[in-house]
Amino acid sequence: MRSKYFELYELFPEELYNYLKDTISEDVMWKMVEDRLILSIDKIKEKFPKGSMSINTYYWAGNRGWSGLRTKDSPYYSETSQHSSFNAIDCMFSQYATDEVREYILTNPDEFEEIGGVEINVGWLHVDMRPRVNGKIKTFSA
Repeated sequence: MRSKYFELYELFPEELYNYLKDTISEDVMWKMVEDRLILSIDKIKEKFPKGSMSINTYYWAGNRGWSGLRTKDSPYYSETSQHSSFNAIDCMFSQYATDEVREYILTNPDEFEEIGGVEINVGWLHVDMRPRVNGKIKTFSA
């Protein structure tokens, strides 16, 4: 499955993306990304279509490089993180307040059935694909 709105360099860390793009096909790279994650980010973008929804921004000389997959090279790496298994993203919006998007997801969980976890009390939107508990999205603070 491929995203309708995002490119692989927005999901992979820069060094790994640069290595893989010269080593394997884009089709294989897309297969490395959890389908539920792709569905989720596309649904979020469709619900909040104005402006940008940024994940990794290094491609445009931005400072976000570990907001998708996190490898052991990441300063934010944790073996148990949803990011480490390509089950999470952190993103920012240019035209929406993060709290607005987060609150919408939490109050409309049926629209985002793949999302199982949402981080609160942070300036970005973290969503992940962990299993829900009793049908509810888990909220947590870092």
